[in-house]
Amino acid sequence: MINPHILTLKPSATLKINQYVQRLKSEGEDIIHFGFGQSPFPVPERLVSEVKGNAHCSSYLPSLGLRELREEIAHFLEKHQQMKVHPEQVLIGPGSKELLFQTILLLEGSFLIPKGSWVSYGPQIQAVNKDFVVLETEFSNNFKLNPEVLEDYCTAHADESKILILNTPNNPSGAVYSGEELQELAKVCKKHDLYVISDEIYSQILFSDNQTSAPSMSVFYPEKTFVFGGLSKVFAAGGYRLGFMILPLTQLKLQAAFHSLFSETFSAVASPIQHAAIVAYSYEESIQKHVTGSVAVLNHLAQYVYDELTAAEIDCTVPQGGFYVTVGFNNFKEKLEDKKLETSQALATYLLQEYKVALLPGIDFYFGPDELFFRLAYVDFDGEKALNAYSTKKEPLDNSFIEMYAPNIVKGIQRLKGFTKNLKEQKLVHDQL
Repeated sequence: MINPHILTLKPSATLKINQYVQRLKSEGEDIIHFGFGQSPFPVPERLVSEVKGNAHCSSYLPSLGLRELREEIAHFLEKHQQMKVHPEQVLIGPGSKELLFQTILLLEGSFLIPKGSWVSYGPQIQAVNKDFVVLETEFSNNFKLNPEVLEDYCTAHADESKILILNTPNNPSGAVYSGEELQELAKVCKKHDLYVISDEIYSQILFSDNQTSAPSMSVFYPEKTFVFGGLSKVFAAGGYRLGFMILPLTQLKLQAAFHSLFSETFSAVASPIQHAAIVAYSYEESIQKHVTGSVAVLNHLAQYVYDELTAAEIDCTVPQGGFYVTVGFNNFKEKLEDKKLETSQALATYLLQEYKVALLPGIDFYFGPDELFFRLAYVDFDGEKALNAYSTKKEPLDNSFIEMYAPNIVKGIQRLKGFTKNLKEQKLVHDQL
């Protein structure tokens, strides 16, 4: 009596590990939580005030979202991401995750997922009995999709309808596609008439000296690119559950189909949250300062993590945005095989049990089971204290700052370094024997 495609699904890997780690912590375990990607910072106070001030608003809102909010988002994207967006293209939903699912449900074709992509794309596709293919990426390129790989696949499968899923800034690698890289991918997409689902939920969490928002795929391929964003990451409001999607201007006919889906599923996003989102995307000075300060702290933490791990010969992607890096232990594969730790899942379990460090195994992000890559989320710290120290007290971002305000990050990195040091010392003893 149950849909068999749903029975094959597992609970979301990110939510599952968070619940498990929280349980271990409640039992007194000293766990460093690198497994869950929730912003550590507080919601900007202006948003909180706006929710409170509109708590009396109990009417159902339009299924596509408040007109004022859609206008504000269109203006925000034009100003900060150089996207030409009409309010009619903007649709509002209960988180970008739900909007992605609705889009996957609506579009027909084979979905293309670059290796090293967010955990939920594949399960959402499977849930509606559709197919996806994992496209190869390389550590040497920060696990970004090479246009030649896309071209080769599209040429070999010319008779298929295809939808590319792109995520930048990327979860799990922290990589950001440059405008030039997106332009080259856009050429292939246009040549082969692909739809593109562009997940840009981390766009303003960008570690760049001359940009405040990551480039958008829709600038280079507006004809068939769907863009997704929301409050959860940039504005630290994951629990508010508000996301937006941007329809391609040439595909406005799809608005009616989405309208029907929305009205028959979630009806509308909560009224107080939509009013708060209007304030968020107005991006007034206090909110912009909040985001800028948060990004500065994350940038410094990211660089610390990268420097420490690479110095210990642990592979680590170059962090360019978001709050993740992908780390790898393939340099220690021979010694790990001696310990029967031959898959990312087995090694993740070992690191949690023996070193009290929670990482998500690469298999959840479309890596092969024996590719020893993991997602590390460097957000296990008190974001409110850290942001206050940097923005209000003007404390400098140096290693002393990290030790003071992000001690779990330091502790976790040192545990991973200790793990690889033990592997090296065991190999040295083995070689001497």
